[in-house]
Amino acid sequence: MFDFFGQRRLQRQGFSSGQKRRKPATHGWVEALRSGPAACGGLFVLFAAVIAVMTIFLADGEAIFAEKPLKALVVTIVIAASLMVHLYVNLPQTLADNARVLLLQIVIVAHLLLLRLAAYMAATFAPEGGFLLLVATYGFAPMMISLLMGRNHGTLAAIYASLLGGLMVEKSVGLIFLVFSLIGSFVALYLSHKVRRRGTLMSAGVYVGLAIALLAIGLGEIQLPFLKGGFRGGLAADWEQMGRQCLAALVAGIVTSMLVSGLLPLFEALFHVTTDISWIELTDLNHPLLKRMTIEAPGTYHHSLVVANLAEAAAEAIGANATMARVGAYFHDIGKLKKPQYCIENIGEGENPHDELTPTMSALIIMSHVKDGVDLALKYKLKREVIDVIQEHHGTSLVYFFYHRALKQRLDVEEQVRLKKAHEEDIPEVKEETFRYHGPTPRSRESAIISLADAVESASRSLQKPTPQKIEQLIDEITTARLEDGQLAEAAITFADLTEIRASFCTTLRSMMHNRIAYPKSPPSSSGNLSAVGKEKQTGAESPASEDGETPQGNSLAAKLKTGVALKSFLHLLT
Repeated sequence: MFDFFGQRRLQRQGFSSGQKRRKPATHGWVEALRSGPAACGGLFVLFAAVIAVMTIFLADGEAIFAEKPLKALVVTIVIAASLMVHLYVNLPQTLADNARVLLLQIVIVAHLLLLRLAAYMAATFAPEGGFLLLVATYGFAPMMISLLMGRNHGTLAAIYASLLGGLMVEKSVGLIFLVFSLIGSFVALYLSHKVRRRGTLMSAGVYVGLAIALLAIGLGEIQLPFLKGGFRGGLAADWEQMGRQCLAALVAGIVTSMLVSGLLPLFEALFHVTTDISWIELTDLNHPLLKRMTIEAPGTYHHSLVVANLAEAAAEAIGANATMARVGAYFHDIGKLKKPQYCIENIGEGENPHDELTPTMSALIIMSHVKDGVDLALKYKLKREVIDVIQEHHGTSLVYFFYHRALKQRLDVEEQVRLKKAHEEDIPEVKEETFRYHGPTPRSRESAIISLADAVESASRSLQKPTPQKIEQLIDEITTARLEDGQLAEAAITFADLTEIRASFCTTLRSMMHNRIAYPKSPPSSSGNLSAVGKEKQTGAESPASEDGETPQGNSLAAKLKTGVALKSFLHLLT
């Protein structure tokens, strides 16, 4: 309450605008639910209980643990515990994020429900049997988890969904079901890696269906009629049965991919996960913030495009998410929309507004674009990963230009004091912390790449007559300085990755800043006078232009063309 009245008083005195900066909620209980070990343990207990209930009440009447609830409970607890241990050993970052754990568990449970639905439909519409192994939705969990969480998590989902699915089918087909499930899951996993278009999911479903059909033929689940004598002996029905079985496998694969494509946006929205497909959609330059930038801060917009090219190429070189790097680079400087006239890339030939400010004030204005960018990102509901890039792309680095200017001003005042022209109280206090961004430092590979690309692109503008050697030296200096300053300490970047990133930056910048040859301004006077043309190129001489802007060669060529057209018309009349 007292803060409210204090804010109102400052607003009346003209010291506050009354606006509040947007910031995400950071309550203690929210953090406990998000990453607390107690909540994580509760999720695994709940997961084991749900799987046990499904194994006891929803499994086939002839399942391996039918009418054995105690054994089913023990086995499901062991499987849930092994899943948690697997995450702890191989994927500890996922285990520390309860939302990702819950996502993995929900998808596996949904996969098992779809298996039971497929078994019910097979028993209802094809009671003669032979369709259960063909219509099961083997690829649902692997495809969904691979798209949402990555290939390693997709492999985990494939294994555990297959194990738990084997507990719910008839025990006589349990082993063959496990084989079908693993093969179908890994085929779906392979085909759904780095999917960039939703149409690719349909192709993956078709191939999964074909793989299941071929596997069924190879294992004898689909009988080949020609092995029994072809069409003779009344085997036409066998050909029909084979066609129905192959079609069922194909349709099951397509339906699975359609379910994945339809449910993918729902899981993305619920769990705040962004897939490669969504990153591709976010590369649209018609976003309102980017359109504002083209008008209000064109220099920053162009800078962001170049940084995006640098970051995307570098991310591809080290196997990071290139599309995410491009999108993050597009939005990393949106905070400059608040004060674009104070950014050097938007300052034209007029006066520099920083000339009228102290170095400390100039540094504060420049550093404020990070907080302003987070504010705009929250207002326009950008992805969490993009907000992280905005916060981290400067880390805790030093605004060196204004820090150097402040030190120079301090030296000048000290000189004035030495000459008895100023007092010691006039010496300004210069602290390095005042000129450092507030961070945090980059915590992902993509954020670290964007941070380096931002610094490299900005520094490359100061190069005079850039050469490959100058570009390479500049990139090495910036990368080494960032590394020694501790800006890459929290990012999962290795020295091998830095080598690849530097090489990628060199290649991209050389292609952007290459020299062009000097083109002649007028065509040669005749095709045979090559020596004269060569002499013009060597000396750089140009043909004089007439008053209306045309060259003598151009006039003579036009006259020849007019004469030729007139002669051709005259001959046409004669014939």
